[in-house]
Amino acid sequence: MNPIVRLAPDFCADPTNAYTLPAPYYTDAGVFEREKERIFANSWVCVGHRSEVAENNAYITREFIGESIIIVRGRDAELRAFYNVCPHRGHQLLQGDGKARNVITCPYHAWTFKLDGELAHARNCDQVADFDKANSSLVQLRVEEYAGFIFVNMNQDAGPVAEQLPGLEARLRQACPVVDDLHLAARFVSQTPANWKSIVDNYLECYHCAPAHPGFSDSVDVGQYSHSLHGNWSLQYGVAKPSEKSFKFDESVKDPSFAGFWAWPCTMFNAPPGGNFMTVIYEFPVSAEVTLQHYDIYFLNQDLTADQQSLIEWYRNVFRPEDLRLVESVQKGLKSRGYRGQGRIMVDHQRSGLSEHGIAHFHHLVAQQHQD
Repeated sequence: MNPIVRLAPDFCADPTNAYTLPAPYYTDAGVFEREKERIFANSWVCVGHRSEVAENNAYITREFIGESIIIVRGRDAELRAFYNVCPHRGHQLLQGDGKARNVITCPYHAWTFKLDGELAHARNCDQVADFDKANSSLVQLRVEEYAGFIFVNMNQDAGPVAEQLPGLEARLRQACPVVDDLHLAARFVSQTPANWKSIVDNYLECYHCAPAHPGFSDSVDVGQYSHSLHGNWSLQYGVAKPSEKSFKFDESVKDPSFAGFWAWPCTMFNAPPGGNFMTVIYEFPVSAEVTLQHYDIYFLNQDLTADQQSLIEWYRNVFRPEDLRLVESVQKGLKSRGYRGQGRIMVDHQRSGLSEHGIAHFHHLVAQQHQD
């Protein structure tokens, strides 16, 4: 077992001479526990699109770092988030998604809660000495809508999403002006045997695009591909063209492009050519070597066209499996005796479409969270 090497504060600060995080940072349970608390319990994490809870009483549930969370639109149209746990004995309250009635009822002992989290009724509580109803409400998390998406934060003292991701909303809306009006068309769920950072690493470079994504590469000119860094988010931008192997779009689209946004810590928003649909990769870390992923596809229209159905199947059967195979293989290789513990980050002076400077930037941000 390789020892856990302490990361210097300037780790990966110079991208031109940078190496990846040491292998144990992708495999060690202790490292993951530290990141659970320092990163995921103290950051805004994107959990879905606003359309999923647009109506009053609509709810979704999400699970990451061992917590189950409810996001619900109240009868008063307010969006709230709660830990999905009954304060009585800890039973989970809701599963999946749907529309709640005017109260949430615990399946175990039938305690009921209003959609604002207040305890509505606990059977037999009037016979219990000193029962504290006020201290029996659901425990809230912070929740915000930002750029058409829903973010939650376990830290009640955190600033707004805009402080974590300044400038992202304006640029994302430029890439997809109709983002608020999109609807979920498809979701692929995978329990991926890879560390969450392996998945981010894979997203933050197009060095692998030509050998690993021939269909995508046929639609994006890597020679006219840029990757700009903006603190806690980054933008990969490429000139696009219609392709029978991936994206087909009307050639009348002015200045067709692909815009790929990574947002700290682990969400990726993709605006393909045309600006009227999106794909989003949501990461929900489970353990050091397992990440639950939602790969969501959003369109404006509810009734999908044949071309849209075909595009969904391309994502499902071609593009998505290509990336899953990559990160799963990397996770295995990181534990090999043949791996030297760190890999060179391939950053060129031009910051070309092949450059991996996005990875160096990400690893520097991660290193800051590991400082004592």
